[in-house]
Amino acid sequence: MTLDETAFDRSEFLQRLARRYQPGHWIGGMRRAIAPVAEVVDTPEGEQIETYPSHYLISLWQPIEAAAFLPRWPYKVSIVTPDATAAVRSLLADVPASARLWVAGSQIDWALMADIVMLSEPGLAPYQYRELKEFVNAERQATLAAISVNYSGDDDIFEKFVRTTPDKLE
Repeated sequence: MTLDETAFDRSEFLQRLARRYQPGHWIGGMRRAIAPVAEVVDTPEGEQIETYPSHYLISLWQPIEAAAFLPRWPYKVSIVTPDATAAVRSLLADVPASARLWVAGSQIDWALMADIVMLSEPGLAPYQYRELKEFVNAERQATLAAISVNYSGDDDIFEKFVRTTPDKLE
């Protein structure tokens, strides 16, 4: 998905973004999921090199008035090329003109967002699907590494606990 660069002028673009979240702001997120890709493809003229730009996952949530946490399921998820500016502009396309957008940080489950795109975006090219699968695998490995570092211990009691298996639930 691409968005015409002239859809917003620079001042309107910047005025619609919020530095900090406040109730009533739309919440968006973006993350590069696919780096530029080059691959050899067969064509009637023989093998050719095709190149593709970076792809950004975008996610958009409607304003949250009473919740303390970002809901798991966004209002919108998509994939956008070729750069971060195009990704934010695409997020703003669905935000009412009078509303502001706050771009969230690490609160987003990007593996889930990529899964949603792979299952819901029509017409993904084979390279996009392949690269998104690699992105999901990398995200899940990073999650497992974070769990290992942040939720483990090296004392004797912890080591005994790790080796246990709970009894079957009745």
